[in-house]
Amino acid sequence: MAAAAAIGVAEPYMSGLAGCGTLVLTPPDGPPRVLVFLGRAPSGATPDRFTGGHPDAGPLTPAVPGNLAGWARALSDYGKLSLSHVLEPAIELAERGVPFTPFDDQMFSESGSRLTPEGTATYYHDGHIPAVGSLLAQPDLARTFRRIAAEGIGYLYGGSLGHAIDRLMRDRGGLLTEGDLRAYPETLRWTSPIHTTYRGVTVYAPPPPTSAVQALETLNILDTFNVSEAGHLSPDHLAMVAEASRAARMDTDRYVGDPAFVDVPVARLLSPDHTGELRAEVDRRLREFQVAGTPGGGVGAGGTAEGGGMASTTHLAAADASGLAVNITHSLGHGFGSGVVVPGTGVCLNNAMHWFSMTPGHPNVVAPGKTHEWPIAPLHLHRNGRFAGTIGTPGSYGILVTTVQVLVHLLDFGLNLQDAIAAPRFRWVDDVGDPLPAQVMRMESRVPESTRSALAGRGYEIDLRGPWSMRVGGVQGILADPLTGWLAGAADPRRNGYAIGW
Repeated sequence: MAAAAAIGVAEPYMSGLAGCGTLVLTPPDGPPRVLVFLGRAPSGATPDRFTGGHPDAGPLTPAVPGNLAGWARALSDYGKLSLSHVLEPAIELAERGVPFTPFDDQMFSESGSRLTPEGTATYYHDGHIPAVGSLLAQPDLARTFRRIAAEGIGYLYGGSLGHAIDRLMRDRGGLLTEGDLRAYPETLRWTSPIHTTYRGVTVYAPPPPTSAVQALETLNILDTFNVSEAGHLSPDHLAMVAEASRAARMDTDRYVGDPAFVDVPVARLLSPDHTGELRAEVDRRLREFQVAGTPGGGVGAGGTAEGGGMASTTHLAAADASGLAVNITHSLGHGFGSGVVVPGTGVCLNNAMHWFSMTPGHPNVVAPGKTHEWPIAPLHLHRNGRFAGTIGTPGSYGILVTTVQVLVHLLDFGLNLQDAIAAPRFRWVDDVGDPLPAQVMRMESRVPESTRSALAGRGYEIDLRGPWSMRVGGVQGILADPLTGWLAGAADPRRNGYAIGW
């Protein structure tokens, strides 16, 4: 929980106390549990309020934030330290400043224009993006965290900060109210994960409204193939993962939403019968693409360019000697979320409302109090009933493809954790508003040229990126040695992040 709070200071464009998230927790003696603290639509969020379009920034876009309530709930139920103690690292980082990295510079350059004047004043140095290597201090945020440490999460959920947000939204035509905030913490409930088995490993994932079921469906399909026989990073290896994930993605769009509002047929989606149906679809697609190249394929220019997409999410994991393990995926939505920073507080509000559908009848059509489907999938791995590791990543809808690729590297090809995370990857281009099924594979140039050419020859359209692209995620993971219990951590070199043990 300390890391969750601190990372919102270190990467304020990715997450923060006014973001949204989900965690999976394995206790020392017991099955995994899930806490979903995703954003809920404000009570005034009806479709008629969005007749002007589908905004991705501004006062109409914040959902009720869940991060602070989620951190506090997990801490109170499973932690040993007080909230005020746990917030100390975040306060120190906000007061003293965090070194500004090249990755930070990239994110500020892409997303800084979304900020309100209060946001620019909060994060910029004299109106300019901070210089790489300089310190980014956030004194207003430090004071906010100190108030939370003293008063508890009620400072946001109905207290002075909640009142300031209510007043700001009223002044600027937003929807979020003090009443929405006050009601949120009591909505949180621990729930059971969903799961499947892949290569003898039980994979636990959060249930809807996350779309982690897509990752489990993809693994079910791949479990019917001998992926390792295809050869690591071969055209057949990547094509199997690509087609399995694309087939499963269609189910996500058709069915996954807030289970309090829609019936999500999880058991059927993970059933052997449905897996057989998807396997048949994947077989058909693979045969089609094997035939002398479908017109329209090719490798697009990309080089080292990193444009496209501003979804900003982060992932972290922690495990200790007791056997307790937690991993969290949380987000502001887009870079700097809504772009709205509450004056004098350093708190940036999310833009989760952007991910609701405005299409009548869609599972994620906007409604008061509703949570939309989130493409996040913090996973826990168990072998023989014991905790074996965690895997998770940011990356918008690419999360569900990236996570599977890392597991395939680990379980089919026997890579160690760091190599499994660092291995070249791809994702489908299928973010909000993109037509489905996806048609373009966004791929790192480290994928062997022979594989890229073969896939293009089969008709796949490839958006080629640089050798290390943050567009294919930023995986963080932990593995537990089954014999010794020693923990190994690994971090993705594509983004900020590292592994540390003590």
